Amino acid sequence: MRFSGTVLHMPRTPPTPYADTLMAELDAIAADYAAVLQRSEIRNIDPNRHGGGGISWIGYATHGWAPSDGELEAARMSVLTRLRDWAPRFRLLFPHPTAQVEKRHDKAIKHLERWLLRGNGNDRSVPVSIPAALAAVEDSVATLRAARELLPDDEFKHRLVVDTNALLDEPDLAAYAPVIGRRYMAHILPVVLRELDDLKRAGRNDTVREAARKADRRLKGLRDNGDVRTGAKVAGDVWAAFEHLEPRREGLPSWLDLDVPDDRFVASALLLQSRHSGSALVVATSDLNMQTKLAAVALPFVEPPER
Repeated sequence: MRFSGTVLHMPRTPPTPYADTLMAELDAIAADYAAVLQRSEIRNIDPNRHGGGGISWIGYATHGWAPSDGELEAARMSVLTRLRDWAPRFRLLFPHPTAQVEKRHDKAIKHLERWLLRGNGNDRSVPVSIPAALAAVEDSVATLRAARELLPDDEFKHRLVVDTNALLDEPDLAAYAPVIGRRYMAHILPVVLRELDDLKRAGRNDTVREAARKADRRLKGLRDNGDVRTGAKVAGDVWAAFEHLEPRREGLPSWLDLDVPDDRFVASALLLQSRHSGSALVVATSDLNMQTKLAAVALPFVEPPER
C-alpha cells in the first residue's frame, strides 16, 4: 500500500491527525512485511548440528534466512523502501527524545531493516521458525505504535499552511473554514513571506504585483489583532501565526532539496506538522508539483476556494 495525496473538497472530510496517518502507514508496512515473512524460509545453519568432529563452534548463528527468489527479493526491496521513507518522518515526531526513547525506536527500526536486508550470514537474531519471526516483527511494530502515546494533544485539531499562489488567489485566511472547520490556526512560512516580498516589486505583471501587495497588506493588518508570533485573530475562531524557523537538512527525507523553493516549503510544512503531531495540517495549494511532493510525505492539501 502506498499513500497518495488527499485533496479535501465539499462536503468536508475532517483531516486525520498526522501522527495517526503515520501509524496507519506503519500498519500497512507491517501487513506487507508479514506477507514477506510468510513467503520466506528459515534454515538451521548451526555449525554444531552435525557434531563438529569434536570441535564446538561458539558465537555463531544457529538459524538463517534461506535464499530468496526474484519475486521475494523484489517484495523485500519494496517494503524496505517504504520503511526507509517512513522512518525519518516518524523520527521527526520526536526531535528531542530521551536516551531511552531514542534507543527503543532505533532498535525497532534497525531490526525491521535488518530482516529485510538479510546481508549478514551470522545474524543471531534470526529465530527458529517463521511464526517466531512474525511474533518478533510484531513486537518491534508494537514498540513503534506505542510511541503514539508519547505525543501530546494539540490545542488546535486543524492547522493550515498556504503557499504563495494560494495567498495571491485568496488572501483571506478564514476562507478555508467551510473545508477544514471553523477553528484552526493558519501558519505563514518564511519562504512564503520572502516570495511575497519579491512579487510586490518584481512580479511578472501589474496584476501579480497588485495581488502580492494586497496579500501583504492583509497579513500586516493581522498585527492589530494580536501577536503574530503566537497567533493573531483572523475572524471567528480562525487564527494566524507567522513562522520564523527555517528548515535544516538533518532528519528530513533525503530527496528534499532545500535550495528548491517548493522543497523548502514542503520541508517547512513537514517540520511544522511534526511539531504539532496531534493536529491535522492541511496545505492550501493549486500547484500540481507542490501537491505531488506533499503526497510523498503524506500531507493533505486543499485547492484555494474559487472567487
